[in-house]
Amino acid sequence: MTAKEYLNQVRLADRQIKVKLSELHSLKLNSAQISPQAKTDRVQTSSTCDVMKTVDKIVDMQNEINREIDNLVDLKREVRGKINQLDDNRYVLILTEYYINGKTWEKVAEDNNFSDRHVRRLHGWALQAFRKKYDLF
Repeated sequence: MTAKEYLNQVRLADRQIKVKLSELHSLKLNSAQISPQAKTDRVQTSSTCDVMKTVDKIVDMQNEINREIDNLVDLKREVRGKINQLDDNRYVLILTEYYINGKTWEKVAEDNNFSDRHVRRLHGWALQAFRKKYDLF
């Protein structure tokens, strides 16, 4: 695993959680539109069963998201600890802002009064330093 792949685990996990949160939101919206119909007992039973299935799916998805958030918090703690051990504070800043805080390169540059080009150059150097420190490819 390269240094970049190792660090990108955080951004990828964060994105996956956001996608699932969006799915959960849609599922909740759809479940609000399910309403029991009282025309016959059979339709009412079927509708109640559909509502319960949807509620079960929502609960399962919420539990899955919570587990993934717990894993993400642990991963961020691990990665942050390794980043913070780098000798150059600029490298720590760049890697933390991009990989841990999920900022874009443009936002990292703007927030720290760097040019986009300089941020990308620092990123390359930071990856090299990270790779050397942790014997990654």
